[in-house]
Amino acid sequence: MKRWLAITFVAALLGGACHRETLDSFFYDPLPAPAGGYRLSTAVIPAYQTLTVTTPDGETLNGAFIPSSGRRADITVIYFHGQSNNLGTTWPRLEYLYPLGYNLAMVDPRGYGLSTGTPTEAGLHIDELAIRAAVVALPGVDATRIVDYGRSLGSGLAIDLAFTVAPAVLITESAFASIAAFVKDATYVDFPSSFVASSSWDNLAKVPSIPSPYLLFHGTADLYVDTKYSQELAAAHTPAGTTQLILVPGADHDNVPETMGLDVYRAAIQTFVETAIPAP
Repeated sequence: MKRWLAITFVAALLGGACHRETLDSFFYDPLPAPAGGYRLSTAVIPAYQTLTVTTPDGETLNGAFIPSSGRRADITVIYFHGQSNNLGTTWPRLEYLYPLGYNLAMVDPRGYGLSTGTPTEAGLHIDELAIRAAVVALPGVDATRIVDYGRSLGSGLAIDLAFTVAPAVLITESAFASIAAFVKDATYVDFPSSFVASSSWDNLAKVPSIPSPYLLFHGTADLYVDTKYSQELAAAHTPAGTTQLILVPGADHDNVPETMGLDVYRAAIQTFVETAIPAP
């Protein structure tokens, strides 16, 4: 995987005449919605409402709000998906979380799914705040009981949002430390990060300033985002006693919940979240 990334990065640089945006496109790789829109299964999630968010800079973001099944309707999870995903491909992940009984919100950031625009670090920061504002404005959503959950690239959005507005709980899965660290480790070439990407997403610099309890998942067989990044993020988080890192033996970048077993995965989330957010 790392050798393939090295070839990809170098080819992109040569083919793109060293345009800074070339590798930002690689990092974001936004997936549009399928022709004709989504066909979301109701096998697990019986109902949802379309959530449309207009950003301050004029983009229109599309997503879904899934009301709680009733067990803990006071808790709302805002979920940020990874690279090359959208609402449709993320729906199974929301199905994994639905039995917890929380409200779930997932809105595609700019450029993904049915959302307008092109992803940039500055633009996605605008999206995070607009999505949170739209979610907490919904009837019955308690702004003091928000969980920010980010997977892979989405960990950058979740951490950045938590850095700006602290949630009740922060969760990341397969997180990276920064674009600079990722580029250096993935390419075998010691390019300055600014040469290959204009984005920084310095998660490691932000985590020490996030006071929220922090739960991290990472597979030990992740060949795309090194396990050490979640270990570094966990070590950097303060105060002591508010961080839990769960390393999943044999899990790769995409199958942490499945490798853990869905019941074990949900139990880990429930215990951590509901310790931090007791029932009212």
